[in-house]
Amino acid sequence: MRSTLLAAALSLAALGATAQSIADFAQDPVTLAEAFARGLARPQDEALTGEAAEAPVALSKFPRGARVTAREHWRGDGRALVGVTFATGTDEGDDAGRDLYVFLDSLPEASPGPWRISAFRVWDLPRGTRQQIGRYRNRSESMLRRDYEEKFAASAARGVTRAQHEAVHGSVDEHVFRVYNLRLANSADAGLARHHEFLRKRFEALRTDIESREPSPLPIETDDEALGEDLRYLLVRRAHHPADGPLRLEVANLDGKDVGYLYCDSPECIPTPTPNGVVTLLDLGEGWWLYRRV
Repeated sequence: MRSTLLAAALSLAALGATAQSIADFAQDPVTLAEAFARGLARPQDEALTGEAAEAPVALSKFPRGARVTAREHWRGDGRALVGVTFATGTDEGDDAGRDLYVFLDSLPEASPGPWRISAFRVWDLPRGTRQQIGRYRNRSESMLRRDYEEKFAASAARGVTRAQHEAVHGSVDEHVFRVYNLRLANSADAGLARHHEFLRKRFEALRTDIESREPSPLPIETDDEALGEDLRYLLVRRAHHPADGPLRLEVANLDGKDVGYLYCDSPECIPTPTPNGVVTLLDLGEGWWLYRRV
């Protein structure tokens, strides 16, 4: 039904017809979210309620000419979370596109159609971190190592020892990990999903290892001798293995926002998305989920 409605709207747009009314989209949350992102639902304010009506998203900030797709991440208790992807280029690399997370409420008294958009969220890294990623864009591992050694050589010329240099900048291995880790954290959902799919066997091996250990209230850091190598290989900063929650592999946590992977093999341990909590909950299959939290 969703694809039929949206296909009909796109066909009319291709023929030069005017944008469709809210009535054409509001019966389904995914249809409404995608139509809003494409600029098809008019007037736009009729699609919004609550926070979204007071602070609507500026669609002009998303890539122009992008391929827009939407998928449902979660639905329950008259609410839904839809991820809208603005994909660019070949859909590869750090800047493959951007994701807009759309929260919707079902309002039985609303007419026409019950669904309205109640909140928007965009997951961004801090500006300084994005600039750091840009500085090392498209640099291979060998190039990153060479850059580091050149920086150390300049320090050594001023009498700085390697130990002193590493105390400030970390080791060369830590530098390589940091760059690749931040690149992954900056990826769109599709990039994070590809990373997990490509390394699924290594993620499963790590999960088996961690779950064989006693749960811990403290995170397992990358400097844990037994697990640090596997965590770094997967570009994961730390693992959380609490007694009362799912296994969580945290890729990055910056300014209180974190992104990573959950392993949750039963509905009871899946977190409930909220605009001020989990804003991405993408099913990766076999009990694995991609999450983002603000």
